Amino acid sequence: MWGFLDDPKHDRKIIEKGLGQNFDAKVKASAKLGLFNIAFCESILNLHSFRNTAYHKGLRHEKILHSLAIFYFRSACSLLKAYEPRSWSWGSSDKISHRTMKYIGKTTYGKHAEIFQSVYTRLDEVAATMEENLVGDLASDMAETIESIDDAISFLATDGPEIKSRNKVVIDSQAWPFAFTEEAKEYATSNGCQEKCIGPYVDWIAKHYDWPIKKDPIPSWHSRHEALLRETDYHKALKRYCDFMHQSEDIRSQLNESAAQLDAHIQQQIDIARGK
Repeated sequence: MWGFLDDPKHDRKIIEKGLGQNFDAKVKASAKLGLFNIAFCESILNLHSFRNTAYHKGLRHEKILHSLAIFYFRSACSLLKAYEPRSWSWGSSDKISHRTMKYIGKTTYGKHAEIFQSVYTRLDEVAATMEENLVGDLASDMAETIESIDDAISFLATDGPEIKSRNKVVIDSQAWPFAFTEEAKEYATSNGCQEKCIGPYVDWIAKHYDWPIKKDPIPSWHSRHEALLRETDYHKALKRYCDFMHQSEDIRSQLNESAAQLDAHIQQQIDIARGK
């Protein structure tokens, strides 16, 4: 990207941001410089997010990792082919592996750009022969995620101390953790809540607050899953999957936590009945 600094047709501020340490800024700067389009930009950022969740949070993505890795690799090849550096080299002390030399070959002075293009064209061709099923793998993982939350809602609706509708389960799972925040207390005070006891207070919050998710999300999630299955563009497919996972993250966490608490309560009651 340094080579763009002296090019008057490019915004120097954008290039300087791209030369910093922030990965997102580098990718967005590359898109603005015309190396790839917005859809490609979003894919690179989404793919990088999997690396971040694995590295920083310890999350694992085995079921989709193979297809993601091939898509990421081929995307990198596309980016590098579009980059077109003026020259490239390595030091005399560097030892180039045989695997690398298979693609680079014997370099010839003055043909750096041509060799660079051929390397990444060949790597992309090799990667294209590797079996993958990105759309199918993403759709399968989304389906399992939806099914697990569907089961959690059913469990909370039918196996708790009181029978609830699925819509009420969704509202209650949001209400309990939210009710004890400062935002909830301010909302209750400014909107005339008179309840002092915890139960009635949470019920009031559940009834009056404008919740992000107001009803059972499973039907709409199934529609999103079907749309993903029909997708043929890998960039759009990845966006559909990542958008779903990000947008549903909070409510999935809340429902799973509610289900875990109910399960703990049931186990406690069983232990009490057994005299433990």
